[in-house]
Order: sequence, then structure tokens, then C-alpha cells
Amino acid sequence: MKELLTAEWSGIGSRKLAEAGVRIIYDYGNISLTGLSEIFTKLKYIREAYEKLKAHLREEKPALIILVDFPGFNLKVARLAKKYGIPVVYFIPPQVWAWRESRVQKIKRFVDKVICILPFEKELYDGYGVDATYVGHPFAATVKPQLTRDEFLAMAGAKEGDKVVAIMPGSRENEVVKHMPLLAGVAKRLKQRFGNLKVVLPLAESIDEQMAGRYAEPGVFRFLKGFSHDALSYCDTAIIASGSATLEAAILGTPTIVVYKVSRISYLIAKALVKIDYISLPNIIMGKEIFPEFIQHISIEDVAEKASYMLENGRKGFEKEMENMKKKLGPHNSYRLAGESIIRLLECRYGTIS
Repeated sequence: MKELLTAEWSGIGSRKLAEAGVRIIYDYGNISLTGLSEIFTKLKYIREAYEKLKAHLREEKPALIILVDFPGFNLKVARLAKKYGIPVVYFIPPQVWAWRESRVQKIKRFVDKVICILPFEKELYDGYGVDATYVGHPFAATVKPQLTRDEFLAMAGAKEGDKVVAIMPGSRENEVVKHMPLLAGVAKRLKQRFGNLKVVLPLAESIDEQMAGRYAEPGVFRFLKGFSHDALSYCDTAIIASGSATLEAAILGTPTIVVYKVSRISYLIAKALVKIDYISLPNIIMGKEIFPEFIQHISIEDVAEKASYMLENGRKGFEKEMENMKKKLGPHNSYRLAGESIIRLLECRYGTIS
């Protein structure tokens, strides 16, 4: 592993990758999006990123490409890498079990190694003859609070005995735009019902507080940056846009309501193509609804009513389900196992790394 850590790294990413020593070819923030129709607003930047990456692969011929998620873009990169003879690892592969199973054939053709983080994925890829390894979900080991409960309550402007709700509208701008009017309305109603309620909004690093604040009345939210795990650990209830944060909430045992809205056309396309019953990872992993889901046509009153019930009843009803889900994810050191798998691939390709 040490040899890989001292290698020269380059990639598409943002601040955190740059801080880790990666030479950034293109800023990922320009092409980050959700939904299907939303892609049209980013086409210029997606083409720009692809052309820059194409030139980089052609001129520098890296020893390996590691793709993470983002299948529409990354499968094109995998095809390009195959053309240049560069081996490809896909870490956190496309959710072909949910929709577009046809992508498996592209993965089989252009990807040398798939590293899975969900327990049922490896079996699916094995069935198609794809070289796949299951390493467990990184969140099982990495999701934990930084602060004590008292430190968090002080940061949230709360005291012992107050009710605390964490609201997370998503990590992309288009998610915030879609979800914040709804979430602000829910927060307002909850504050009317619970006189001792504090609402915290732990924003993703990529989201500007001023932009999110446009959708809320002054004093409704306490904005936080970089403390989402603390908010989820110590809040009484969370309302979260569907995404990786729902799995973080489950690992931390947080009673959670899941919401999600996209454009009308994205919703209609997804409804026709998606072949699973739930959209949040905890529900998908457990095969049943442990987190209530509100999708697309969402009533502020309905969400507020469900949140009120959860605030009044606490965490007890969720504890057993959360423990069962964590057992399914496994106690693996996912990053170490993924690194070892990548080293084995490199050694098969180039000889022993020393």
C-alpha cells in the first residue's frame, strides 16, 4: 500500500482530493448533478471535462484509472482507457441492480476489476462473469461523530431537553433548489408544534450557506459545516434528501424521513426504468421500509406529521433494525481491502510493486 501512496496521482475532483495530494485535471464541482433532464444544464462542462481527461490519458498514459460512481461519464472514460491500453478499476460501480442492467455488458468489456461496497452486488456481477470483489461499505468504519453530545448541543444553540431535528437537502446545488422550499416549510411547522425545537442544517462542503439560506426565514435553521455525523448522532429525527447521507443516518441509528424531488421529466423516466421498491439505501439493503420515503409529489403537512410522530417516539423503534443493517454491511476495513485488490491487479499487469 505504501508504494501506491507515494505514487503520482491525478484526477477529476475538488478541494479534498487536492488536499490529499492529487493533481486536479478538472474540478468535479462543475459536473456534479442529479436527475436525468438536469444533465442538459451541464453538457458544456461535461464535454470540457471529458476532453481534458482524454488529452491527459493520451499524453501521460497513467498506469491505472480508478473510477468512482458517476456511470454516465465514467463508462465513456472506461471505453477510452481500453483504447489506450490502460487498466480500469471501478470502485462503487453503477447501481445496475436498480436500473439499466444493460450497463453490465459495458462494464464486462471495458473494466478490469469491480470493487463492490454493497453485500448483494458481487453476486450480481459474478453472474455476468465480471471480476468483482466485495470489500464492505466504507461508512461502516468511517461514520462517527467528532464532538461530544454537550459540545454539539452548544454548537446547535440547544440545551438538554430540547428537541433537535437535522435537515439535509443534498450535496448538489440542484438538490438544494428542489428540496429547500419543502424542508423550510416542514421546519416552520415543526417549530410551531414544538416550542423547544432546534433545527440544524449541516451543509455539504460544496453548498454555499447563503444560497441555502434564501429558502428559509431568518432564525429557522442553525447552519453547520462539516459536522453532519454529529448532527445525525445527537438529533432526535432527521429529514434527508435520498443519497449517501441516509446510510450515514442508519449507521448512526437516527430515525430518518427520506425525501426526494427531481424535474418532472427525470421523474417520469426514472419511474419507467427503475425496478426497485425503495430509493434509500437502508431500505434497499434491508428489503423493507425502515425509513419512511416521500418522493416527488410531497406534502409539507404529511412530512411534518411523520416527523412529529418520530420526535415524540424517539429512537427506540429503530435501534434493532439499525443494528441488523450494520451487520449486513460488515465490519470490513473497506479502503484497505480495496487498496489490496488494486495492488494485486497492478502486480498482475506490471509485476511485483517494490
